[in-house]
Amino acid sequence: MYSTTAFQFQPISKQNTVSIYEDDEGAERKPLNSSQGLQATHHATAMGTRYKAPFSAVTSSLRPSDPRILSKGNEVDEFGFVTLPKETSYHANNRQAHQVLVDNPAAHLHWTAHLEFTQNKSVDELTWDKISPLIPKSDKVHCLIRQGIPHIMRCKLWPRISGSMSKSIKSNLTYKDILHNCWDEDTVTTRMIERDLVRTSTNNVFFQTINASGVNRLRNVLRAISWLFPDIGYCQGMGMVVSTLLLLLEESEVFWLLSCIIEDLLPSHYYNTNLFGIQVDQAVLVELVEQFIPDLHAHFEAHNVEINLITLNWFLTIYSAVLAPRITLRVWDCFLYEGSILLFRIALGILSINKDLVLSQDSSEGIFTELSNAPTHIEDVEQLISHSYEITDTLNDNILQEMRTEAAAKLSSAVNALGTPYNPRPSEQARRLGEAKASWFSQWFGYGGSVSDKAKNIAQTEMLEDLRKNIAAIVKHFGGDTRLDVSPDYSLESHQRDIENFKEFSRNRPLRARALMDFQRHDEDELGFCKNDIITVLNQKDEHCWFGEVGGVRGFFPAKFVLLLDERSKLYAIEGDDRVSNEITKLVRGNLCKSLRRIFEHGLRRPSVLGTALHPWHFIEDSIDHEIKEQFTQILGRLVLCKTFRLDEEQKVLQPNEMLFRAMHLINASHDPLNISADVKLRSLICAGLNEQCLHMWFATFCQCTDVTERWYAPWSFIRSPAWFQIKCELRLLSKYAFNLSLDYEVSNSSHTEPVKQDVQDMLIKHHLFSWMS
Repeated sequence: MYSTTAFQFQPISKQNTVSIYEDDEGAERKPLNSSQGLQATHHATAMGTRYKAPFSAVTSSLRPSDPRILSKGNEVDEFGFVTLPKETSYHANNRQAHQVLVDNPAAHLHWTAHLEFTQNKSVDELTWDKISPLIPKSDKVHCLIRQGIPHIMRCKLWPRISGSMSKSIKSNLTYKDILHNCWDEDTVTTRMIERDLVRTSTNNVFFQTINASGVNRLRNVLRAISWLFPDIGYCQGMGMVVSTLLLLLEESEVFWLLSCIIEDLLPSHYYNTNLFGIQVDQAVLVELVEQFIPDLHAHFEAHNVEINLITLNWFLTIYSAVLAPRITLRVWDCFLYEGSILLFRIALGILSINKDLVLSQDSSEGIFTELSNAPTHIEDVEQLISHSYEITDTLNDNILQEMRTEAAAKLSSAVNALGTPYNPRPSEQARRLGEAKASWFSQWFGYGGSVSDKAKNIAQTEMLEDLRKNIAAIVKHFGGDTRLDVSPDYSLESHQRDIENFKEFSRNRPLRARALMDFQRHDEDELGFCKNDIITVLNQKDEHCWFGEVGGVRGFFPAKFVLLLDERSKLYAIEGDDRVSNEITKLVRGNLCKSLRRIFEHGLRRPSVLGTALHPWHFIEDSIDHEIKEQFTQILGRLVLCKTFRLDEEQKVLQPNEMLFRAMHLINASHDPLNISADVKLRSLICAGLNEQCLHMWFATFCQCTDVTERWYAPWSFIRSPAWFQIKCELRLLSKYAFNLSLDYEVSNSSHTEPVKQDVQDMLIKHHLFSWMS
């Protein structure tokens, strides 16, 4: 029996804040209408429970006693995401953060009534421990699921509707046992997990730093999953799912729920290394778009657009990476009950809602841009849910299974083009044999990568996500200046403004230099400074002795002790100088360059049997030569004049393609005599592009050399697909920051010391600064 008084919502005073997530020891014995568990500084009204306060919608065990300790002065929403102005937010999770999570009181009433009638077998008050670990499926439950689970009940209902609680009870191993078995492992998988921990959810305070309260939980769950499913190991898409689940559930509950998702809710091989299961679903999605939204499918076909470049990430992260948290949770309510069919319903719903915007685009780049932005246009979750079910009313699990079987057969045939039948769980020996055959095939017929890469190359989505994370890490390193718009601009107009923005500079800006070492002031007319001080240069008439100012003090100083700064378009930033900050070297040469190399290598054709190994650097050289061959004489003349008369010291007089040509030859001239590898050359060129703030335009130059790209790359590669457009937009973010990276950082004969001649340094230390002038 239940009392209607249990469903009355009373305002909660600030002095009497309580919890709504039951995660303490006696949680299961608390009544359904109990509001103890997750500390809620939410506000209950007749319109529903509103989670206004920071961290009010996350599990209490994750949140500190004083929210100000964790937020560090930032504005933080109810899920712990740093809320920036909409125009400056980089991640999708921030784009709709201004809308507060609200619980519907009617939904809470309906759920409590249903559980009372179906689960309570006595006259006592119903408590969570009396509710079955597995809630049976029924039309009534399905109806309640579609209306949404009250946020205060999600932590108790998700494990019960998904089957994860039942799985944990039946298991012979506990979560602690599994964690104990895998904790000491040091494998490639564990190192990959460790690398991605703080790159998974960079705008959430619980996962921003290695010591954040959620990071160790994330590490534990991912390690345990990789141990339990060795054929899967680790996939980057898992991290986003786990980090979102950890906001609501305890660590062990997240582990069992993710196990249930992998084993029961998603098809097999979804997160395997070849991602075969998700490749199949992408093929099915294309067929469903043709069936349910035929005009949109025709539009994609007419412009040769492959939607899996965008939608694969939707499926891989179960929409947690592209939808706002409050919308993601509603989607997951349905997903945990219905299974993977919900992924297709939501994808078709998003595409249908954004259909007019996509159809208005008449180029593949424009279509690709609108598809990328489609999830961010979803603000009404009720519209998304209802529309998704409405347009897919005839879709059911039987139909979906038939389509998957057919798509798997086709894809299996493509993957095993040499006649090897598809084996869902191949042995290590069979896997190696397949790789050997693929290698033989590619050597004779000139196709890059493995045969499985030809079948849609699903790995490209992970590459793109990895690039985004590395760019976000660099933006964060520079301090994430909120005055800058740090969201990628995918509009076509942005490409037309590239040259205009590139040429921007300040003619009246004073010349500045960075101190290469400490210099102590001895006379009144001398200027003393410390290493890395920024000096305003007021006079350079004397070749050896300049006049400048630091902190309001003026004086003479040796010119050899400073390095002039390139501030033609951006003010110098110490964070971008690799002679000062070792962190920027790791972020650029260690992470960003690795991401870009993977993109350049994607679809790169392999040589013939007698040919030499190919490298992206060789493609870049070929592209540059092709780009300037018709204007070689003019460009060479401009470069000579520029160097002779130092024309580019005050403003940018060279075009991006001329700078690219110069950078390539400077790198070859300094690296070739020492037999430096092509890998190092590629990293040096990327650094040069960042220094000149035109890396994104250089990348576009490579991709637009159609004659060259067709020789070097397969049709399904990044370089030849519309995806290069998005990569350029992502790289454009880095042009907002000032880099001063040494191109010779990895040259073997360079000790990477400051450019101060030792004899000059010794002389100035032993003698007075101006002793040679007397």
